[in-house]
Amino acid sequence: MKKQHLHKAIFLADHRDEERFEYARLTLCFSDEGPYLLEDVITPGWAASNNGGGVVRTDLPDDFYKGLTAESFAERFGGRFRENIRQNAELAAFLEEANRGIK
Repeated sequence: MKKQHLHKAIFLADHRDEERFEYARLTLCFSDEGPYLLEDVITPGWAASNNGGGVVRTDLPDDFYKGLTAESFAERFGGRFRENIRQNAELAAFLEEANRGIK
């Protein structure tokens, strides 16, 4: 994978759950250690001035993109993110470029 093309994070999707007052944001990130998914979840806390939630980092293999399209990558995610990922033009362009010339 050509690292010079991979250091810009790609916003994948977000989801707002009005019933639970929850907001989640999913980003594909790249670092010297390799690619990873970052899910940031914000929920109201138990006190008026307290926010809950958290951040989850999921490391990906360096070659996670091989043979994937935005549609096939989206199938790895639950319904709350899937459609937004499937329609993500920036992700589609990244996967097309990353897979160029790969057999």
